[in-house]
Amino acid sequence: MTFLRFSTLCALATLTLTGCSAGVDIASEDAFVSDMAVPTPADQSVMMLDRSDEIGVSESGSLSAEPDVITTGYLSLIVEVPSASADDITGLVVDAGGRISSRSDYSPIDYGSPSAYLEIRIPVGALEATVAAISEIGDVQESSINTYDVSLQKIDLDARISVLESAIERLGFLLEQAETTSDLIAIESALSDRQAELDSLNSQREYLSDQTLFATISVNLFTSADATPTDPEGFVDGILRGLASIVAFFAGLVVWAGILLPWVGLLAVVTTLLFVIRALRRRKS
Repeated sequence: MTFLRFSTLCALATLTLTGCSAGVDIASEDAFVSDMAVPTPADQSVMMLDRSDEIGVSESGSLSAEPDVITTGYLSLIVEVPSASADDITGLVVDAGGRISSRSDYSPIDYGSPSAYLEIRIPVGALEATVAAISEIGDVQESSINTYDVSLQKIDLDARISVLESAIERLGFLLEQAETTSDLIAIESALSDRQAELDSLNSQREYLSDQTLFATISVNLFTSADATPTDPEGFVDGILRGLASIVAFFAGLVVWAGILLPWVGLLAVVTTLLFVIRALRRRKS
């Protein structure tokens, strides 16, 4: 009896220890799985960082959005001194974060009126304010702003760039695995072609981004002498313009008289010589 009780107690102790160890193992495995499944705060921050990279979060923390339209425009101004006004416009554009693509100044010496032409690039965010500031420099004769959508072009370029980048990555892997010289040459040739095409598409994409981020405005500066005439606003305005036209006619007549006077003198000299020659011939005869 004593031996039987001892054996029973030993068996119970063994089962108890085995159950405890099994419970410890199960608990440790569950803890390990839970540790693997539940990310730590550091892992969560890394995951959020990766996600922010995908959605395009800028360094300032705001979402960066590139416009999908190209903006162009035209502006014609009447100013006193076109070259000085062009300098003022240049300062406004530079202060707005833009740039001058081209500029030409015309300063006649003999005749004609001075003028200036600028092609300016203005950030789309500052377009309205900058154009308003430029319009205050002179009298606006013509003004237009045009936009057209290029979102489909952007989507197409982005898709083609993504495909080429994946192809280049695969070709790079194949290049590392190449075993023969012929395979190496063929893969390098294909890789070079894909890279050249990718560089070209990236250049097109950068140019398209520049066109959407900066509006292109053509600015013409003229003096009042070249201003486009407008219709008379009333009877008095018509009379004044009629008097101005009479004055302009006689002023032009005086100018033409001055131009023709030397020719009249030359004609008189030639006529006098002809009469003298004819008179001499009559005396000889």
